[in-house]
Amino acid sequence: MRRGLTALMVLSLVAALATPATAGKRHNKPSGVKGVVLNSTCYGACAEPPPPAPPYTGPVTVTVRRASDGVLVASRETSDGYFRIRVKRGHYDVSAIPPNPPSCQPQPGQVCPAGSGAQGSAKIAPCMTGETKRVQVRRHRFTHVELHVQNVCIV
Repeated sequence: MRRGLTALMVLSLVAALATPATAGKRHNKPSGVKGVVLNSTCYGACAEPPPPAPPYTGPVTVTVRRASDGVLVASRETSDGYFRIRVKRGHYDVSAIPPNPPSCQPQPGQVCPAGSGAQGSAKIAPCMTGETKRVQVRRHRFTHVELHVQNVCIV
């Protein structure tokens, strides 16, 4: 009888010690968006079908805005084309925003977009343009997003 009582006390003690350690632990798996920004600029004659776009290696800012009201939720700068941003579940507009380079100056093999300073207008259009995609982030999951940037001055 004494042996059974001792075993019961040991098991009670082990259970009491183990419970607080696991009770304080939260198993929150993060959610958000992750992905890559690709350079879809076609230099020179474009092949059909086009080759896979490489990751964009210049500076670019990836922004995440709530789809319902456009409020900026998160922003991350990257220079290797890859990003991972934690956000809560919901619908978001994810954008790749390249920095504004100098204004477009027409040169052989280049065309300035409409509204740029080259056509005599005071408005200057940047050559690099980004892309925005609407995504749904689910609980405990990272939604994969593939965004593109392109130099629209090169034809």
